[in-house]
Amino acid sequence: MNRIRRLSAAVLVAGVAGVAAPAAASAATTITISGATASFPLVSLLAQKYTKLHPGKIKFKITQGGAQIGINDVAAGRVTIGDVSRDPLTTDPKGLVFYPIARYGICIVTNKANPLPNLTTAQAINIFTGKTRSWSGVSGASASGTIDLISRTSVAGVLTNFQTVLLEGKKVSSLATEEPSEGLLRQQVESDPNSIGFISNYQSDKGTVHAVGLNGTACNRSTVTSGSYQGTARFYEVTKGKATGAASAFIGWIEKSAPAKRIISTQWVPIA
Repeated sequence: MNRIRRLSAAVLVAGVAGVAAPAAASAATTITISGATASFPLVSLLAQKYTKLHPGKIKFKITQGGAQIGINDVAAGRVTIGDVSRDPLTTDPKGLVFYPIARYGICIVTNKANPLPNLTTAQAINIFTGKTRSWSGVSGASASGTIDLISRTSVAGVLTNFQTVLLEGKKVSSLATEEPSEGLLRQQVESDPNSIGFISNYQSDKGTVHAVGLNGTACNRSTVTSGSYQGTARFYEVTKGKATGAASAFIGWIEKSAPAKRIISTQWVPIA
């Protein structure tokens, strides 16, 4: 049976990072965003910068929950923009428009006490589908005993991409513990020497877990940028129909402006 840990409360950024709004802020347009936890750090930084460039004119209310939450919310008209960390699916509601804003890497990670140097695609599939259950069956592992699989909940876009891109369409085993956010998954791997999971390179680059190479290539921002790492994916801003008004202006700024590209380049990869 899955062991699922749930977020105790949604993470909320209102008015962007709690910055006091000017007196004219009552007339400001509010852009509401919900969705992926993986892209939340990036979108929050972009929103903060955009607010500073348009003082008193724009406010943001940003919540997390998972890519599918963003899809559902924007399709239902509950938010202006959905944050999505996976490619469009044929099962998505009709009429949604996906705007790619950045690329990122999906890294397989282990506890730093078990610095597994490399996995092949076949090994990764065997581990995450539950076929390989003991670290003794994984060459290069320093851990012993049962492998503790750490995954994401079903609404996570990173999980969808991980299964599609790195597991060749196969599903993560139901034996895995499911975490509702990237940060909680990383913390679980940090605390469990027998664990293995997957997170975006933004989280793995923090250095608190070990990023495992895949087919001889390291997973980090550099290899994602060069295109040598195979486990790359894209973040999207999604609107119901073609973006208009404040949403169109914000998305266009992300796509074209130098300040937005600089922010993306700090931890992620701009769309060429």
